[in-house]
Amino acid sequence: MSKKTVLIIDDDQDIIETTGALLEFEGFSIHSAETVEEGIQKIGIIKPDIILLDIMFPEKKTRGFEAAEEIKKLYPDIPIIAFSAINREYAFDFSKEDIKAEDFVNKPVETDKLVEMINKYTQK
Repeated sequence: MSKKTVLIIDDDQDIIETTGALLEFEGFSIHSAETVEEGIQKIGIIKPDIILLDIMFPEKKTRGFEAAEEIKKLYPDIPIIAFSAINREYAFDFSKEDIKAEDFVNKPVETDKLVEMINKYTQK
């Protein structure tokens, strides 16, 4: 069985490195992008099984919401798990229904929960 490919799109290099390392340890193949634009380019090249998408980016606080919509228009079959510390940092309450993603998880991410989500949405 081949490894499932995960694309992490997040402007925080520490998140990319730690989450990526944890997921690699769990047997996933990891790719990353620090901007939405770079991430969308990589999707076309690597064809990930799933995307982990940050919600907030420095250029615009709602960039992740827009990115999820853009990605779903181009690649409707690739599941997205949105993740952010936004609920804690800004006391801003939103749910996964507010973003074009299959699921949402708060940062810091619990590895077991994230692995469970990835497996759930990548079963073929």
